[in-house]
Amino acid sequence: MEMGFIWDRKRQNWLFLPVALLLAIMPFVLRATQHILNRDLYQLFLTDQKTEIFSQYRARFLWVAAAVMLVLLLLACKKLFSGMDRLGWFYLAACGVFFLFLILSALLSAHPDTAIWGSYDRAEGVITQVCYLILFLYTALAYRSTQDLKLLLAAFGVLIAVNAVMGISQFLGQDLMTSDFVNQLVVPEEIGGRISTMQFEKAKMYGTTNHYNYLGSIAAMTLPLCTILALFEKRRKFRAPAILAAALSLVLLLGSTSRAGLIGTVVAAVLGMVFFRSLLRRHWKIVLSVFGGLLVLTIGLNFLLNNAIFERVPMLLADVKTIFSDTSDFDYKDAIPIRGIKNLDSSVEITVQGDVLALSVENGTVSFRDQAGREVAYTANASGVLVTDAKAFSDLSFRKVNANDKNTPYTYLRLLYQGKQLFQFYYDESQIYLAKTNTTEPMTLEEPAVTGFLKGKELIGSMRGYIWSRTIPLLPDYLLVGAGPDCFLYVFPQDDVLGKLYAYGSGSMVVDKPHNLYLQIFVNEGGIALLAFLAVCIVYLWDCFRLYGGSKQDKNAIRGIAVGLGVAGYLFAGLFNDSTVMTATVFWILLGTGVGMNRQYRKERVGQ
Repeated sequence: MEMGFIWDRKRQNWLFLPVALLLAIMPFVLRATQHILNRDLYQLFLTDQKTEIFSQYRARFLWVAAAVMLVLLLLACKKLFSGMDRLGWFYLAACGVFFLFLILSALLSAHPDTAIWGSYDRAEGVITQVCYLILFLYTALAYRSTQDLKLLLAAFGVLIAVNAVMGISQFLGQDLMTSDFVNQLVVPEEIGGRISTMQFEKAKMYGTTNHYNYLGSIAAMTLPLCTILALFEKRRKFRAPAILAAALSLVLLLGSTSRAGLIGTVVAAVLGMVFFRSLLRRHWKIVLSVFGGLLVLTIGLNFLLNNAIFERVPMLLADVKTIFSDTSDFDYKDAIPIRGIKNLDSSVEITVQGDVLALSVENGTVSFRDQAGREVAYTANASGVLVTDAKAFSDLSFRKVNANDKNTPYTYLRLLYQGKQLFQFYYDESQIYLAKTNTTEPMTLEEPAVTGFLKGKELIGSMRGYIWSRTIPLLPDYLLVGAGPDCFLYVFPQDDVLGKLYAYGSGSMVVDKPHNLYLQIFVNEGGIALLAFLAVCIVYLWDCFRLYGGSKQDKNAIRGIAVGLGVAGYLFAGLFNDSTVMTATVFWILLGTGVGMNRQYRKERVGQ
């Protein structure tokens, strides 16, 4: 099958150029931003400001690009909308529904500042979400021919190359993101400091994304896309770059160690086998040989790199085993040192495994007693930490700390378990109680509703089971309208300190994302918005099967399949990853391109 691309300047479509430029430039948009936290975010993070480098400027760049596309849509609406077919109007209607409930969720949100502008390290507020819709519709309408696909593939080549160069340096433990050169470019003088907190452990690639899991989502799109084009492209001058892009995408997937990316890629491969089933039957020997060669090569590289590539695969298998295990009688409190903390009238009770430690204030001093009322002797060691020899409480120690809350001095006891800070207790001359971190506000430990089938499975998927088990019970509240774009972190039960202690080993962390694209949309924008999003994606994929699923596939059909498999890779990786400005921009461009390609294929080949 001839897959060669021929550049025809007379047919060049300049309207598609902004799409390609946005995709090619986005990986380079990195800038350290000092984000002043509003009151809502301060109450969660207990700090006035945060610094991040991956989201804020990318969101602003997307806003500018989307504004340009919107202007072009208005100026060239007659030309762009002239090719609209029935499915095109369906996509437009579905986007309209999503837009409506997106706006309603933002307007009705209890956290309007975040709903409009987004959270400090995500920037996916209503403005960014509207830009996604503009990007999708513009890309779908502006796509006209394979000239546009060639332009887009060149942009994908830049995206892959940049992330590959950065990713390989990270894999080797020489992260270019932390180099002097990148620091001078990315970190303004007024902020100061260096990029260091973004550096993950050696043998983990994150490229220029927020996290190696997001690099996995990108690879789940680019690997199926580039692999199909590389397999069927006949002209050497175009096949060589496609093979290189596919190889580098494989490097990104394996180097990221993202299980979500791996699952998305595997599902895309299975769908590819469905599309090319007749071809696979005719050439099964060649297919097996290629597959076997890649498998041997990958295993060999994994051996040379001390299992760096497959180190997380056993965790995936263990998670699968746990999913199908009966954990209905599991109680996570049996696995943590503290089963509960209860504030009484003027004292507090700490329930540990097998006993209760009661704290009260007597003559201005905190006293400790066990469940039977016997005094537990706590004495200060050389470091000033209160410790005890009592067996039931020997792992619990306390440190007296002087602090200020809104310029008011106060004293609290910091509870340590085996030297690790867990809780703090405010006290004065007459009372003591569990307080929120770094404040004098009383705190009641939350025990949120837990989804039954995930009970005892909190640790699967790197604690995704914990987040999902506490998020799914929230969904009935957002069937119509969501909590607001990027507002997931406000409605998640952050005071489930004991649950966090079990899942993460720390009760103070803030859960700010659901690690699931669909839960993210459901909670933030609402159930109807999620249905609208799913309608666009499912109808598009069904359209691909309807158009390209037959035994006869020409070069344009194969290109359409390649794009469709890239879209499917992202959607299935989305079962375990949420979106970011970087990954969502790539996805909406790819989805819009696929819709445009399908429209052109129907117009030119099917005649619908």
